[in-house]
Amino acid sequence: MRITAGILGALLACAALTGCTKTATATAVPADDVQSTASPRSSSKKPTSTPTPYLTETPTLEISGAATPAGTKLKFGAQAVIPTFSRYAKGNLGFTVTVESVKAPDADIDKLPLKDEDKAKLRGKNFFFVRAVLENLDGVNFTQYQAPLFTASTKSGGWPGSLLGMSKVEVTGCAEELFAPSDFTTKGAKFSTCRLYFGVASDPITSLKYSEKPYDRDDKKAVIWQS
Repeated sequence: MRITAGILGALLACAALTGCTKTATATAVPADDVQSTASPRSSSKKPTSTPTPYLTETPTLEISGAATPAGTKLKFGAQAVIPTFSRYAKGNLGFTVTVESVKAPDADIDKLPLKDEDKAKLRGKNFFFVRAVLENLDGVNFTQYQAPLFTASTKSGGWPGSLLGMSKVEVTGCAEELFAPSDFTTKGAKFSTCRLYFGVASDPITSLKYSEKPYDRDDKKAVIWQS
């Protein structure tokens, strides 16, 4: 699975912001305090569970059939057919990706889990909202599928700043959802998420690359969306 699920706190990526420093904040998540109310009769029933063949094993994925070929370049808003997997099943997902640029409101900057000096570097900058709509094309169980990460590049060929972490990042107009819901199991079901990036208005995100297996980081072996 992707490594972002193991990142604790928040990481300030500062490719687009000169002089930024890394900032990490820890978020404690207490265990649920659950009391059993089951009767002696009901507690004797064996719980049912859904098989998770890919919880610890990575399946072999192939670019075949309807899958978008490696090296394909698409316009923002066009759907790519991506072979991928959850812990329960593998199949094809439709990825539709768009980018929106807005001036970063001070009120939203103030809510971000950053040091004051890093917040100051964001004043006057733009937020870039990378939105992804995922469609279950095969009707397989994609419950808890982890939202994809894209390699973003800007008009100048650089990288925008980003916040990565376990907790969801949410600002006005962009709510991050890290995992697909429990009903993402039927053909045609959709799951939407938004990842926050930032930089200057004159150097917006113009390219997003998907390079998870069975694709690769090489542009000729990845799927790329462009403005």
